[in-house]
Amino acid sequence: MRKLYLWGWYSSEFVTDWLIPEIEENCRQYGILSQAAYEIFQKNKFAENSIYFHHGYAESDIPIGQEYEELLFIEDYNLPEIFIQKCHARILCFFNTFHTRPTESAMRGHHELSLIQFEQGVPQIICDELHEITKQNPLIQQENGFAYLRKGKLQI
Repeated sequence: MRKLYLWGWYSSEFVTDWLIPEIEENCRQYGILSQAAYEIFQKNKFAENSIYFHHGYAESDIPIGQEYEELLFIEDYNLPEIFIQKCHARILCFFNTFHTRPTESAMRGHHELSLIQFEQGVPQIICDELHEITKQNPLIQQENGFAYLRKGKLQI
């Protein structure tokens, strides 16, 4: 299973004013890690119904284009889910955290950034329950818990 744990989402103002310019400057200064990922980023950086996330631990390598069917909220990695919402989401792009630049996948175990598009709009619960990132190098407090995207049906 390719769960992707979402810790926080980047405000649109922060994305426009700092994150995107930082990504583009890093690509100029340090080079492009993946031409394919860079082109996808350029095409989708302002995609409709998309949002940039800081994500935590990826259970396995996850490629760009990975699709998900459920959004789950949990209070602790070891506790059962407290809320499940059906939604179709697709990973548009991943970004490494050191000299942030587009990459083709999230590596297993790494904490990175992602651009995710939701087919029917960004679920309001993301904005209500996850930490909003409005400044560089945030210390993300998990007061409201975590969310993760999961592919497939709930298995009991």
